[in-house]
Amino acid sequence: MEFRKLMKYVVVAGLMGAIFMTPVTEAVAAVSGEEKDDGPTEEERAEEARQKKVQEEVENMIKEATAPVNKTVAGVKSAVDGYYFAKKVQGVALTPSTPGTGSFVKVADTDATKSSAAVAVANNVAASFSGTVGPCINVYYGKMAGGKFTSSTEGTAGTVSIGIPADFQTAGMDYSIVAVYAGGAYKVFNNTSTIASVVTANVEQAASSNVMYAVVKSPAGTAPVQAANNATDSTTNNKTDRTANNSADKDKKKSESASAGSSTGASDKTTEKASESASTGASDKTSNKTSDTASDSASTGASDKTSKTSEKASDSASTESSR
Repeated sequence: MEFRKLMKYVVVAGLMGAIFMTPVTEAVAAVSGEEKDDGPTEEERAEEARQKKVQEEVENMIKEATAPVNKTVAGVKSAVDGYYFAKKVQGVALTPSTPGTGSFVKVADTDATKSSAAVAVANNVAASFSGTVGPCINVYYGKMAGGKFTSSTEGTAGTVSIGIPADFQTAGMDYSIVAVYAGGAYKVFNNTSTIASVVTANVEQAASSNVMYAVVKSPAGTAPVQAANNATDSTTNNKTDRTANNSADKDKKKSESASAGSSTGASDKTTEKASESASTGASDKTSNKTSDTASDSASTGASDKTSKTSEKASDSASTESSR
């Protein structure tokens, strides 16, 4: 048998053995002359399935976060692009003071378990005017470029409208928004909305790109004036201290005036006594001396009284000027 035929039989026998002794996939590879290919492992297939599921979840979240219902309040749609995840309020709408800045926001629900420090600040502020903290949201201000989010405070000034959930709506109550910034700084903004289910605030330039807005309700007439903050509280305390000091000064002046009056009265009595003594026929020398003494005493009393009056007027002028 020639060499070519012999080799043919050997190859066929080898292929037949591969078909019977190996899995079908390997047999096909052997028959086709291709190298063995085991394909993805079980772990690789599981990881691929997990990534596919995560991708689907992300797409669903983005779809929900950009849904009109989440960024529309009482028919007014937010003018700022972004992801609006907040679900514990009836929508959030933002309108920047300077349009066209390319602002992008991320809005999400928060509470004491997620933002314990910020919520604690809001609770303390609300308690100062008998208020109760309701739903809170975190707003991350920034810009989106090339699919990348960058923090920025450029578009933070404007209006913030939050739909009040039904279970936090109470007729006859005042509503306001407490904004808490990084580091614990805060400001209170009055409600400008005329719609009972909406609280709207004209917010200023934020002190940080991440702001927590807390919806607060309080008895009618108790909501503080716009932008009550730590600095304002300090100013109020200083004013109170100055008022107390002025009051103390006035009390002191009254006391001094009373003492001066008492001294003057005593001098007047001495003068009268000296005059009476002079009229009873005492010597001219004694009379003159007594009269001089009385005159000096009277002059001293008048001088003291005038001095006290002058000091009082000066203090009053200084107090008015200080005011």
